Amino acid sequence: MTGAFTKAQHLVRRFIGHVSARPLSPAEQEFVDQHLSASCAALFWLQSAADQRHAFKSGYRVAVALPDDGEAVEAALLHDIGKWKPYIGPIPRSIATLLDLARLPMTGNMRAYRDHGRLGAEQLEAAGCGGLAVEFARNHSQSTIDGADAERWHVLYEADRS
Repeated sequence: MTGAFTKAQHLVRRFIGHVSARPLSPAEQEFVDQHLSASCAALFWLQSAADQRHAFKSGYRVAVALPDDGEAVEAALLHDIGKWKPYIGPIPRSIATLLDLARLPMTGNMRAYRDHGRLGAEQLEAAGCGGLAVEFARNHSQSTIDGADAERWHVLYEADRS
């Protein structure tokens, strides 16, 4: 029950953050541009303001925890890139999450939202983004994966959830 409650808390915080998000400030935009190549930044800026805000917060947390690890910051900034297309709003996102948890059928756009990790990894790979960014996008819902540096992955995973 504790796991379900924790997941529910995370989802409620994410919903509130989504509907109340403001665009990135010029200083925050500069942070993003300093940590991403042009092709990877082009993908970043396709995201909604809410997803940019979440990605920035994740990237900033990683930069503080791992100040000399530009690859980890890139991974944090790009981990949800697969959500930009097709864009669905916060209510359909919440419905898709609940349908997925209950293993119920969902629309094509909701399935794309559910599969955003895989879809984003494919987009990042095609854009020439780093291997860690591709791997974290694909597996960011997992607290650990085989072959990953455990401390680095933990920092990324926690930054996404904070």
